[in-house]
Amino acid sequence: MKKLTILIAGDKGQLGGELFAQLSLQNFELLRGSDYGLDITCRDACLCLLDKLSPDIIINAAAYTAVDHAEANQEQAFLVNGESPKTLAQWCQQHSCYLIHISTDYVFSGTKPLYRTYCEADPVDPVSVYGQSKLQGENHIAAIMTDGYAVLRTAWLYGFYGNNFLKTMLKLTLANPEKEFKVVNDQYGSPTSTIALSHQILLLVNKRAAGEKVSGVFHATSDDYCSWYEFACEFFQLMNVKHHFLPCSTQEYPTAATRPTNSILENKHLNALNINSFVDWRKDLCRYVNQHGEQLLNDLKQ
Repeated sequence: MKKLTILIAGDKGQLGGELFAQLSLQNFELLRGSDYGLDITCRDACLCLLDKLSPDIIINAAAYTAVDHAEANQEQAFLVNGESPKTLAQWCQQHSCYLIHISTDYVFSGTKPLYRTYCEADPVDPVSVYGQSKLQGENHIAAIMTDGYAVLRTAWLYGFYGNNFLKTMLKLTLANPEKEFKVVNDQYGSPTSTIALSHQILLLVNKRAAGEKVSGVFHATSDDYCSWYEFACEFFQLMNVKHHFLPCSTQEYPTAATRPTNSILENKHLNALNINSFVDWRKDLCRYVNQHGEQLLNDLKQ
């Protein structure tokens, strides 16, 4: 029986790195886009390469994720997040290739009353260029692909590879152990590790391999919620690292892009299909620290 060929776009990012690590342990023919010079923003070259590689599944973890910079670099944000998924969708539709695309909580305004959750059927209303560009990508995929795609909206992603909030706070704190750092305490979401998201993606891949059609938009975050301040405190407690964090309001920490106040997503579609593999965000974080905590400290102390 022929092995499924899976292509990861964005394999050098924090999710792509974890995906490669996990999928390498499975019985797939795994292709890293970076090994072939894949650039999803160059349409003709991208289509030509896809014709050559002929994957059965494409996981698009490539994205322009610099939320604040996107406000001043709209053209690039829309090219990467909006137009490039269109290119992938067109090829996948033509070649019956399953497309797994990573999207975001930023497609919502975040103005729903706390602590009500957003489900897949709720109206989208992005308030930042980043969110608008990611929504455009979603819309292109839905308009082009009649079947065989999964758009996964995740939130507050962190992992071992690449950069993220936890690693930034750890680096700052280790460099200045006695310094007080303000952390936003009035934005709420569900911290989600790349470990957990990769497990969910693998589940979808296996469903596809078994011939099951799982298609549509899915919310894909860990269970329950917290603020950024609570998230940071829980992480540092698990890491046993002394810290001095002060809760602050969004107004005290202004940014170029507007952040959603409420980013709490409900994995309603996954639950309805009984394929939700996520756990409580605290358990997810504990697993992350158990797997990577020592290495994180060693890397930052060098």
